[in-house]
Amino acid sequence: MGFEEHIEGKGISSFTISQNKNGNIQKKYSKKRISISILTVIAIFLTSIFIYYSYIRSEFTICQSESCLQSAVTLINCINETIEPCEDFYEFACGMFKINYPYYSDTNENSWSTIISLKLKHIVKKFLNKENEKYEPIAVHKTRKFYQVCLNSTKDQDSIKYDPLWDVWKKVGLNTDYLNDSVPLEIETILARLRIYFNLNIFFKIYINDDLRNSSSHSLLTIDRNLELNKYKERNNMKPNKVDIEEALPRFSEYFNLLVDKLLNRNQTRIKKLTVEDLVNTTNELVHFREGLSKVSHDSYNLINNIPEVITLRELQESTDIIGDKFKFNWILYLKELTRDVQPKVYEILTSENANNYELLIVHKRDHLNKIFSFLSQTPTIILKMYILSRVVSTLEYKLPSRETFNSEHCFSLTNKLFYMVTGYSMINSLDNSSKAALTEMTDNIKWAFRKMVQEASWMDDETKNAILRKLYNIKTYFGYPNSYDNILNSFFENLNVTDNHIENIISIPIFNKKSSWKYLTQDRDWNDQTWQVQIYPTVVNAFSIYSMTALVLPVSILQAPLYYNEKNGIQALNYGSMGFTIGHELSHSYDNTGRQYNELGNVAQWWTNKSVEEYTKRASCLISHYDGIKVVSNSSSAVNGTLTLNENIADITGLKEAYYAYLRYVDIHGQEPRLPGLERYSQEQLFFLGYANQFCHYKDNGDQFNYNFTQHSPDVVRVRKVLSLSPEFAKAWSCPIGTPMNPKKDKCQIW
Repeated sequence: MGFEEHIEGKGISSFTISQNKNGNIQKKYSKKRISISILTVIAIFLTSIFIYYSYIRSEFTICQSESCLQSAVTLINCINETIEPCEDFYEFACGMFKINYPYYSDTNENSWSTIISLKLKHIVKKFLNKENEKYEPIAVHKTRKFYQVCLNSTKDQDSIKYDPLWDVWKKVGLNTDYLNDSVPLEIETILARLRIYFNLNIFFKIYINDDLRNSSSHSLLTIDRNLELNKYKERNNMKPNKVDIEEALPRFSEYFNLLVDKLLNRNQTRIKKLTVEDLVNTTNELVHFREGLSKVSHDSYNLINNIPEVITLRELQESTDIIGDKFKFNWILYLKELTRDVQPKVYEILTSENANNYELLIVHKRDHLNKIFSFLSQTPTIILKMYILSRVVSTLEYKLPSRETFNSEHCFSLTNKLFYMVTGYSMINSLDNSSKAALTEMTDNIKWAFRKMVQEASWMDDETKNAILRKLYNIKTYFGYPNSYDNILNSFFENLNVTDNHIENIISIPIFNKKSSWKYLTQDRDWNDQTWQVQIYPTVVNAFSIYSMTALVLPVSILQAPLYYNEKNGIQALNYGSMGFTIGHELSHSYDNTGRQYNELGNVAQWWTNKSVEEYTKRASCLISHYDGIKVVSNSSSAVNGTLTLNENIADITGLKEAYYAYLRYVDIHGQEPRLPGLERYSQEQLFFLGYANQFCHYKDNGDQFNYNFTQHSPDVVRVRKVLSLSPEFAKAWSCPIGTPMNPKKDKCQIW
C-alpha cells in the first residue's frame, strides 16, 4: 500500500488428513512426541505474544480520550482506502467526505469551514436571544437591541418608517430624473455618498490602511481594485444598437421605480416577481457593459499583488487624466465629499491650497485603475447612470425589509456584519488557558523550526539571515479573542445609539463604524486595542497575517475541531498537521514574495542584500513554473496562475515544513504519542500528513467545483497534491517510490 505495514492476525486454516481408499502414506506418532510438539508450539506462541506486547505493541498504545475518538471518527469518515496514498493523497484522505458529510446549507457545497460556521451561527443566535446580564459590556446590549428591532420589523413590515431612507436618498440624488440627458452625471459626488450611506464601492474600493513607510503612524486612505462580477446573462431577443438604449429607458425607469416600491413594501401584489435581473436586462448594452467591466476586473486579479504606492493627490489626478478628455474624475472633489462628515480634519486639509501635495493615498495597481477609467471613458453616460442605479437597487435589496427575503436569517446576517466584534463575544469562554498554552508552545516550536531552516539555507548570506531572524523575534501572535475584550467593546461602541427604527439603524451604524475607524487618518493607531478590528473578528473561520503589524491572528472560530482539538490529551500529530500548518502558513507570509519586503518593524524597506533577493527570486520562479497551468478538471478552462498564487504557495510549502519539524521537536520533548483507535496502522508522521490533508476536504455540487479565478489561493486539491508532492518528508513518511504522482522525479522546489 505504501504506508507502514501492520501485523495482521492470520488465523490457521483448519485442515484434515483424509484417509481414503487411495491413500498409501501413513505416519504414526507416539503420544509423548505429540505432547512435546504441542507444548513447543504453545511456548513459541506465548513467547511471541510476550515479545509483541513487550517490545512491539508498546509502540502502538491506543489513545482512548474523547478527543482521540472524535478525531479518529473524522478521519475514518473521510479516508478512501481504495485509493493508493502515493497515487492521489487528496482522494485517499478526502474521498469519502462528500458521502459522510452532506451539505447543510443552500449553497450545495460543504467544507470544514462551512460546518464550523454553522456551529458558530447556532452559538451566536443563542447569544443574541439571551436576556441581558449586568456583567456584560453595554455593547452587547446594544447589539441585542438592534437584532430585536430587526426581528420586530420582519413581523410588522407595514409599520416600518422609511423617512430616514428618503432623507439619504435625496442626499445621494438618485431618481428617474437623473436618467435624463439634461441632468449631468456628478459621478464624484454620487460615488462618495454611496460609499458613506450604503457602504457601496463602485468601480474601485476605498478604505483605510497603514502607512507603508511607518506602520506605527496614522493611516492613509487606500484605493484598491474592486471585484466586479457579472451575474446577469444577455437576453437573446435584444439587438445591440443605440435605438435599444432609447427604447429601453422608459422600461428601465419603470422597473427601477417598481423595484424601489417593492423594497419599500408598496404595490407588492403587482411586482412580486420583478427582480434586479429584470432591471439589468432591459437593454443589451447594459449587460455588455457589466461583462466588459467584469473582464477588466478579472484581468486585474490575475496579476500578483505587488507593494502599493504612496502618492500625492496631484500624482493620482495626473495618472487618471492621461486617459483623455472624455472622462474626467476629480479626486479632490470626490475625497472632500467622502470626508466632509466622516473625517472633518481631513476635509479641512483637502480644502486648503496645498491639497494636491497631500500624501493621503495608497494606491494598489495604478495601471489597473487607469484601465478601469479608460473603460469607463468609452461608455455612454446613460449606461454609467443605469449601471450605478442597478448596483444601488441590488444593495438595497439586501439591506431593506422585503417580504420575500426579510426574515430572522436576514436579521442575523445584518447583525453579524454590523456588530462582528460584539457577536464574537459569544465565544468568550471557549478557549481555556491550557489550550492557549498548547498553542503558544506550538508557535514556539514552529518558530524554532523556521529558525533552523533559515540557518541551514545555503543560498542566503549571513547579513540577510540575521535580519530575517530579527524579524522572526518581533512577530507577534494573537489567539482566540482580545485579552481586554470588555474594555475594547465598551470603548468602540460607547457613542453608538441604537434606535427603535430599523431603517435608521442600518443607515447610521455603518456611518458610525466609518467615523470610528477613519479617525486614524489623523491620529496614530494603538495596535493593542485595534488588532481585532481590522477586518478580523472572532467568528470568522480564517487566520491572518498582517504585514504592517508583523503579527499573526488566529480567531477562536478556526480553533475548533476538527481543525484543532482543544483537549490536551488529544493527538498532537493531527493538531500540528492542521493548526500547526496554519500557524506556519501565516508566519511564512512574513517572508513570501510580498512579506519579505516588510522589515521587522512592518515597514516597506530594502532590508535584504541584493544577492539574497536574486537567489530568492530564482527559487520563486521554480515554484511559479510548478503551479502554472495546473487544471483540476481536465475539460475546464480554469487553470492555476503560478504568479498570482505564488505568495500562498510559498506559505503552504514553507508552513507545512515548519509544522512537520516543529512536531518532531514536540515528540523529542514529550515522547512518542499513542495511536488512534481504528487507525493503529498509521504512524504519527503519517497522521500528521492526514491532518494536513483533511482540513482541505471540500466539495461543490453545482457549477465549477474549483472556481479559483478570483483567489490567490490554489484550489484545495492542489494545496494537497502539489504541496505534498514537493515534500521529501511526506514521501519518506508514506514510502512513496520516486516516480509516483505524489513523489515525482521533477525537482522539488524549496525556498527554505
